[in-house]
Amino acid sequence: MEDRKFKIAILGPENSGKSSIMNALFGRYVSLVSEVGGTTKMPIKRYWGKLKIGRSKENPEFINIVFVDLGGLYTTSDKQSPIMTPKILEKTFKEINDSDMIIHVIDGSIGLLRSFEKLHHLLKFRYQKPIIVVINKCDLLNNIDKEILKKYVENRLKNTPIFVSAKTFEGIPELLDTIIRYLKR
Repeated sequence: MEDRKFKIAILGPENSGKSSIMNALFGRYVSLVSEVGGTTKMPIKRYWGKLKIGRSKENPEFINIVFVDLGGLYTTSDKQSPIMTPKILEKTFKEINDSDMIIHVIDGSIGLLRSFEKLHHLLKFRYQKPIIVVINKCDLLNNIDKEILKKYVENRLKNTPIFVSAKTFEGIPELLDTIIRYLKR
């Protein structure tokens, strides 16, 4: 039996922490991180590992998981990123189209951008992709701000977000658990 492949694309605006989240998921440095927006240009694919699903001991089923760190499609001011040349944009959307799941990263210090709200609904309804919404940089938010942002995101995206901090690793185990629970369905 051939192992299944499962590709997870990580997308969000520039400097929302997509590469940092990918590094946190791997537990090591696999994607370049910088405070300069637009550091990640071309999609960065990394093999995460093989996961056994199901309970069968005789013919176990495995899934090979690959994460793809995508460049920021939009800046934090909701404008298209200047690094997104037609060639890079084409490769980015090919990776999104080829993915099996999306991790939609929201910068907790900025909130949900209109451009990503529209993209979220496009991916969800047109492409029928499962989407995990992650609010990064939660270490910068107090509990009241977290609750306000959570309700806003739930209302706008009809999706319950997971709060994470790629810096402190808060919420990273919950994100991994959510991915694994989805795969074991």
